[in-house]
Amino acid sequence: MNRAIALFTTAILLTACVARAASPIKAVMYVGGGFHDYKTMPGELTAAMSKIANITFDIKPVATAEEMAAVFKDPKFGEGYDVIVYDICFGEKWEDGDYDAALKVAQKGKPAVFVHCSMHTYRPPRDRKDPRLVQREAIADAKWHALVGMDTRVHDKYQPFSTVKVAPDHPILKTFPDHWSTTGDELYNTIKMMPTATPLLNATSPSTQKTHTVAWVNQYGPARVFATTLGHDMKTGSDPNYHRLLAYGILWTCDKLGPDGKPVEGYGAK
Repeated sequence: MNRAIALFTTAILLTACVARAASPIKAVMYVGGGFHDYKTMPGELTAAMSKIANITFDIKPVATAEEMAAVFKDPKFGEGYDVIVYDICFGEKWEDGDYDAALKVAQKGKPAVFVHCSMHTYRPPRDRKDPRLVQREAIADAKWHALVGMDTRVHDKYQPFSTVKVAPDHPILKTFPDHWSTTGDELYNTIKMMPTATPLLNATSPSTQKTHTVAWVNQYGPARVFATTLGHDMKTGSDPNYHRLLAYGILWTCDKLGPDGKPVEGYGAK
């Protein structure tokens, strides 16, 4: 009996040591652009996520598309981090090659997470008469859309709407409500999902009754990608379910979320 107690005690101590020894996931989060609160919201989101999962964040403000292009030109882009989080909003202002570094680090296996307006960054022209439309669409599909997993260019008016799980057994959604509502957000319209992407959450527009994907995972070569168009402001951004969706999305991309939807040992709540 004493030997059994000793073995049990040892197992508990070893488990505790593993939890303490787990190195936190190091995430870099690029934030900036127009139409959103990039001063206070990123700090509130990262603080909330760090309480849910063993993740540390370095927030890197980038004010313009030109600044982001300069960041991508750094030969050490992405070094020292386990995952890159993009929360940027630069629209149609880009040239081919501006963001190739994002593709290259993902092609080497670096996980990526995309939030809200990042899906409208580096998008093709919305003007169907733009003479560059066909060329820009081809570039976006081959590059940014392939990495992100979706083509979207417009959104509905700001309003409440609800989500429905379309992949309820995915680990990211195991603890997410079956039917979740936001009191206000922008429902990004899905033009198409890329063939490597798997929808997780859909929402039906109260305005048009059309259904759009609002959260998904994507496989870009060896890199896992998680993305959500949710998160325009703190109406969604203050919701604990949203915090967990983002945190578990990051954990999943870094292979630190178990098939049961729980963080692996040492990567859960502190």
